[in-house]
Amino acid sequence: MDVIVAQFPRFLAATWLTIWMFALVTVLSTIIGAALAILSEAAGKAVSVPLAIFSWVFRGLPELVVLLACYLALPAAGLDLGPVGSAILGFTLIGIAYQAEIFRAGLASVDPKLFEATRALGMNWRLTMRRIVFPQVVRTVLPAWATFSAGNVKAFAVASAIAVTEVMAVTRQSIAMSNQPFLLILVAAGIYAAIASILMVLEVLVSRRFAGQTGANS
Repeated sequence: MDVIVAQFPRFLAATWLTIWMFALVTVLSTIIGAALAILSEAAGKAVSVPLAIFSWVFRGLPELVVLLACYLALPAAGLDLGPVGSAILGFTLIGIAYQAEIFRAGLASVDPKLFEATRALGMNWRLTMRRIVFPQVVRTVLPAWATFSAGNVKAFAVASAIAVTEVMAVTRQSIAMSNQPFLLILVAAGIYAAIASILMVLEVLVSRRFAGQTGANS
């Protein structure tokens, strides 16, 4: 236990860094992914085809390859974001690829007759998406979004490979100093599990709220 007490400040700082990076990446990838999915629905193949290629590439590449490209290749092109910036960019690109597909599937699940009905009521496309379609899409994609986001927490352990001092980096450094791998790995596992569990609890609460609103409206 002495090693945990000694390394607690470093684990705390690494946990906050992991949470901050994860929150920023989740917000950016969700907003951009949803916007691209809506744009591909509105603009047709001019957007949907490039988006499909982008999604196919970044969903197929390992996280480590993307991070190394951002960390090592971009400085050669004159753009040095540093370890944390490179990790945020890499995970955001991967997140956009997944989130765009999640929201595109949600949009595809909307009954086409709904668009016809809103047009008959005189609602334009933007108002239809904002007031009618998108709230339904959010309810539909929430489980898939939460599952991906909770799983994405674990992927941030890869960021230690590009010198980001997140939880896994501190764990490895602490193991090297104390030679107590089992205990320290348990600590790291507990931190990642706690962050993912908070997300899953929030997903359940939001789902129940949506269900309550649906029941009240019906």
